[in-house]
Amino acid sequence: MNHVHAAIGAAIDQYNLPLVAVAICICAIACFTVVNLLARVHDVPRLQAALWLPAAALTFGLGVWATHFLAMLAFHAGMAVAYSVPETINSVVIAAIGSLLALIAWFLAPARWAGALLGGIVLGLSIGGMHYTGVAAMRMPGYMSLNAAEVWASVGIGCVLSTLALARFNSQRGARRRLEVTFWLTLAICGLHFTGMAALRITVCAPASQPAATIMGTSSLAVVVSSCSLAVLIIGLAALLMERVLARRAAQEDHRLTLMNNLAREALIIHRNGKILEANAAAGSLLGDPAEHLAGRELSALFAADSAATLKRQATQPNQHIWPEEMQVITGAGQLVPVEITSQTISFRRAPATVMILRDLSDRKHSEARISHLAHHDILTDLPSRSLLLERLQKTLLLASMGGTGAAVLYLDLDRFKPVNDLLGHAGGDEVLVQVAQRLRAETRDSDAVARLGGDEFVMVVANVPSAENIRSLADRLIRSIERPFTIDQRDVRIGVSIGAALYPQDGQDPETLMRAADMAMYHAKASGRGVLQFFDSIMDEIQRERRLLEQELSGAVQRDEFVLHYQPLINCRTHQPDGFEALLRWNNKTRGMMSAGQFIPLAEETGLITRIDHWVIEHACADAASWPAPLQLSVNISPSQFRQAGLPVIVGEALAKSGLDPARLELEITESVLIEDPDRAFKMLSQLRAQGVRLVMDDFGTGYSSLNYLRLFRFDKIKIDRSFVPDLGQNVDAGTIVGAIIDLGHTLGLSVTVEGVETHRQLEEILARNADQVQGFLFARPGPAEAFGGDEAARSARLMRDCAPAKPASRRRRALAP
Repeated sequence: MNHVHAAIGAAIDQYNLPLVAVAICICAIACFTVVNLLARVHDVPRLQAALWLPAAALTFGLGVWATHFLAMLAFHAGMAVAYSVPETINSVVIAAIGSLLALIAWFLAPARWAGALLGGIVLGLSIGGMHYTGVAAMRMPGYMSLNAAEVWASVGIGCVLSTLALARFNSQRGARRRLEVTFWLTLAICGLHFTGMAALRITVCAPASQPAATIMGTSSLAVVVSSCSLAVLIIGLAALLMERVLARRAAQEDHRLTLMNNLAREALIIHRNGKILEANAAAGSLLGDPAEHLAGRELSALFAADSAATLKRQATQPNQHIWPEEMQVITGAGQLVPVEITSQTISFRRAPATVMILRDLSDRKHSEARISHLAHHDILTDLPSRSLLLERLQKTLLLASMGGTGAAVLYLDLDRFKPVNDLLGHAGGDEVLVQVAQRLRAETRDSDAVARLGGDEFVMVVANVPSAENIRSLADRLIRSIERPFTIDQRDVRIGVSIGAALYPQDGQDPETLMRAADMAMYHAKASGRGVLQFFDSIMDEIQRERRLLEQELSGAVQRDEFVLHYQPLINCRTHQPDGFEALLRWNNKTRGMMSAGQFIPLAEETGLITRIDHWVIEHACADAASWPAPLQLSVNISPSQFRQAGLPVIVGEALAKSGLDPARLELEITESVLIEDPDRAFKMLSQLRAQGVRLVMDDFGTGYSSLNYLRLFRFDKIKIDRSFVPDLGQNVDAGTIVGAIIDLGHTLGLSVTVEGVETHRQLEEILARNADQVQGFLFARPGPAEAFGGDEAARSARLMRDCAPAKPASRRRRALAP
């Protein structure tokens, strides 16, 4: 027996090279088709992947089988070769099923590296199984044997290159990567085939004959291989066309999605497994990096380290966190930006993904900070408000108690600010307050605090106070600082400040007590002449408690009907008879007795009770006067607080209508201060009152700096000379001259003139000598009930008038006016 050994695969002349080239091309086409099919597997739901994987496995199996048998046809064995049909069929089945198992293992493995390794080994074994089953199908006149080392080498080549191909395909699936994977798969198939053919050894002999039905010649095999190759080409062409259609459709969907995302104002980031797939323009703007540069980056790299826990929840369980959570992103410039994040699972490119919506909170945070600042600071001066001051005072007291040091609260109230505000207007007054705040800041340390409580009141908290002398020194500096001129609109204005001080711990050990003590001390500083410092004293607390008790009693005096009206006559200097009476309020307090107006009216004005009291006075005084014989007049004082009420004309009208009193018999006395505050409003109010027919009197004439101007702008019916000019009549020539000049001025303007506060005969003589129209005072009668001024009192007043009247009024008047 002749034994012929042929070394297959090493000698080039044993292969038909054109046919080998065709086989390699068929292999490459099949591999490229499979790669494109596998690229779609990860972009579709798992249910659809169940269809794509078998298609890819069948294509790969046919490609591997066609490559093998084309290469076998290209092989010159030097003898007639036929192929067993059962084993040939088995080889293609092994290739297809082995490929399917390999691809399933690669797709379903929990880890990418595990899928590539397991799938690559199974795929290499299936290629080897198909190859050596195909070799076993060869029938020729001889025996075949295989070199074991070369067989294992061929299988190893197939497994290693298949694993490399799947591993490279895991990380990226772009066009260039697909071509690379195609190369590695083609090399795995061809490398295994030709290495395996090199392991084949043939011994020529006469083999046993087999039934013709189970043998397939090379011509038949060529037809089958050609058919499989054509099928692979058709499948490849169809896959390419489908890939193109799907790619175009995906591109259109991506374009539409990108367009919609870019139209959104919120930043949108789509990620899968922590890898950013796409971001819109708003995300690029927020992060300071073009949106296209964000794709492929790790999601965690965009967020601050302290946001890791929140990011993990949002990324792993997005549907359970649809409510916004706050995080911080890192911009390209390294800045931290607060964002509000919401996540939701979506289908992106036919696979599950997570869309993350980020809303920039910078503006909102800035607004919240601004609102918080405004809530705790004065808008005008930017000093802390009362709430923030109390917080700082609480901290100061805590530190003082821990360190055994002292602290102090200074309550500051500006002096002469109201006239300055009236002179400069509200804008000028505001500028004064701003400059005051700046001067106070300049006198405070970092550990101290100064706040504006409203109006012209300020409070200063001083920490680390060794003794009261330190506060006295600080107060002296503050007083000198505020007394320096303020330049407003190129005009110098001067104000002052009164300061009340309370010390910790002797005057109080909590913020509220210290604030109240400093406030009381400030009021005593005002009463002591202004522009001074007053420390808190326990007596002040007693006075304050007494004041609060009086206020409580005063608040219910109207309901308890404790007020009474007393009247003082207004004596006509010509008829020596009363022209009418001025209503004077008294409070018959059950525990304190009868109280004059001066004892409680200032408190009523401070607390706002004066309006209710004035209403009561007008109503009851009109009712009393309606019972008097005409033409006796009623004179009622109108407080500044009631004059500011827009409803005063209505109150007066209702009182007149209810009592039936003739409006011409009612005189309303108004002080000059109500005209200074708001002249336009005051004149409008006076016009409404005059339209009702009542008479208007300017009270306390001569004390204001612009009385003559108001007499010129608005016509009053009468003026009352302030009582401060009367005591010196008959003792001081200047006093008589001023009173006489005012009387002449009133007569020149057509006004009646009343002199109040007459208490002596000498004063009455001087007034009568100057031709006043009316007099009023204790000389004639003290205030009392209207019925108390009867015939005897009237006769007495007339007798006084006659006794004091000058024998020659005209000559005496001229002497009084002579220089």
